[in-house]
Amino acid sequence: MVNSNLAQTGYENYYQMLSDNVRMEAYRRAIFKTVNHGDVVVDLGAGTGLLGIWALQAGAAKVYVIEKTAAIELAKEVARANNFSDKMVFIQENSMDVELPEKANVLLSETLGSFAVDENTLQFTQDAKARFLLEQGSLIPRSIDLFVAPIEDAKTYQKIDFWRHIPDIDFTPAFNLFTKKIMVELVNANGFLAKPVKLCHIDLTQPVSTIFQTRQYIKIDRPGTIHGVAGWFHVELCDGIAINTAPDSPQTHWKQAFFPFENAIEVIVDDVLDWSVQVGAKQENSDDTQITYNYRCTQLKNEPQPLDGRPVGRNDKCPCGSGKKYKKCCMG
Repeated sequence: MVNSNLAQTGYENYYQMLSDNVRMEAYRRAIFKTVNHGDVVVDLGAGTGLLGIWALQAGAAKVYVIEKTAAIELAKEVARANNFSDKMVFIQENSMDVELPEKANVLLSETLGSFAVDENTLQFTQDAKARFLLEQGSLIPRSIDLFVAPIEDAKTYQKIDFWRHIPDIDFTPAFNLFTKKIMVELVNANGFLAKPVKLCHIDLTQPVSTIFQTRQYIKIDRPGTIHGVAGWFHVELCDGIAINTAPDSPQTHWKQAFFPFENAIEVIVDDVLDWSVQVGAKQENSDDTQITYNYRCTQLKNEPQPLDGRPVGRNDKCPCGSGKKYKKCCMG
């Protein structure tokens, strides 16, 4: 029998994922395109076990279902209800503590957060690939591209600013906490204050760092107020099948990631946002993610302008106040 706590806490999450037609159809098609008759498959972070069942329907001979949480009990019942129990091996452990008696032809996983890498997918996928997958085995998904853009979004920012305006009580600790966390929101690309920036291409079939980090200098191309940075991803599941969570793509349950700023920043054209982020596990083999991001931005409207009215030159001091030449600092 499925634990009642799972029914209470897991319903909304699983409803959102399984009712996401973009996600579901892309994964189903990728699995049927990739899995061959007789394959051994690993379903990593399996949840309800749906991906593993699709693998069996596609012809797999056996699926190792690895899920740390109590959701594995639901996965067992779903497998039983669909007459697949004899072909599924259920393992309730952190995948990094699991040893399998054989290697798999296909490694499946859907451990993607709204910013793709914010659920430690790099750490768990790299470990599972090295220990569970045959050298010529297939990986679903295969690659991730990450994108960001500074955004003006007063409506979303209000959810953060709210904590500074509760009457009679100082909720500053809550405000400080929530301004350091990713929010999952639907954002509007019309609020972008700069062209989207592609942060990276992560090829999961190759060795990659389990800590994602980057620093970007983003030139502002229209005036407004930066309330935060929006982030999204494009994930390739297999040849010709991908999911894009950009604001102008069909909506998914991932929506977009929103990195709120502590204080909104007014900008003009040619200001430069210096934004950096690091995502990794809080500790070795941990399911918990540590996300750190920092930012600063030039304020050209507050800087004295040259008498000749010319723009900041490559060799001029950077208007961000670093003391470096513009070309060595914030020049995009």
